[in-house]
Amino acid sequence: MTQAAQPAPDHRLRSLCTTVLLATLLSLAGCSSIQFAYGQLDRWLRWQLDDYVDLDREQKRQLQASLDSFLAWHRQTQLPRYADAMMELADRVETGELEDLPLETLEDRARGFWEASSTQFYDLLIPLAARLRPEQISELAENFREKREESLEEWRESPEEVEQKRRKRIRKHSERWLGSLTDKQKALISTWVSRAAYDPLLRDRQRGKWQARFLELLRNKPDNYRAQLRDLMLDPQQLWSDEYRQMQEERHRQARALGEQMLASTTPEQQQHLAETLREYAGDFRELANR
Repeated sequence: MTQAAQPAPDHRLRSLCTTVLLATLLSLAGCSSIQFAYGQLDRWLRWQLDDYVDLDREQKRQLQASLDSFLAWHRQTQLPRYADAMMELADRVETGELEDLPLETLEDRARGFWEASSTQFYDLLIPLAARLRPEQISELAENFREKREESLEEWRESPEEVEQKRRKRIRKHSERWLGSLTDKQKALISTWVSRAAYDPLLRDRQRGKWQARFLELLRNKPDNYRAQLRDLMLDPQQLWSDEYRQMQEERHRQARALGEQMLASTTPEQQQHLAETLREYAGDFRELANR
């Protein structure tokens, strides 16, 4: 029910720590209706990309064709897998078996789901990225810089304001899955927020390093550069500094510990709420897959 940082090329990926299996499956769950959110996914993705670079008519056509191909593949092949995984997890919650399943196992399964989708998505977008003109690459570089600056703005607030926002965000995600939280669970979240290992400047430097390498490949187009772009997007950790890697590993360890504590503290009512929510999402995914 908490958020844990996941490796990503240049954007934040969120995970729900207690049910790590759902980490990359339910980014849509912020909407009250998963079916509505999924139906708007292609538009949302286009908006996200438009925020970084203006495409010409032919590039927009290519982008739309790529998104249509990706979403058709995702709907037909991935949503049934997500639904099966959620039903399995719901069964474990209802029978009291979830505590016997290591979170590492759930993480591995979630990682497999994410890697399958991200690989498919990047393979469709890399040809479009390769067609960006020099002025578009310069625009992309400037927007990268602005987005990094915006990301740092939150951390320029007082520590109390930052922690308050993070507590509120994590509680909201937790309540979606568990319903009302107990005082003990709220305290666990507050303690985690105050102690979680995170250095926004270190993260910003790491993002800058990744972006510089990405832009270098786009501009210079060395031999086999498309394969290098793909490798960079699928394995951003190759550029991680030892310091950043240590921070991410410690953050992941802390998030897993919080997930285990939250899971151990769930009441029978919360477990029922969790099982019902999982089954609702599974039903939504199955209905979407059959359309």
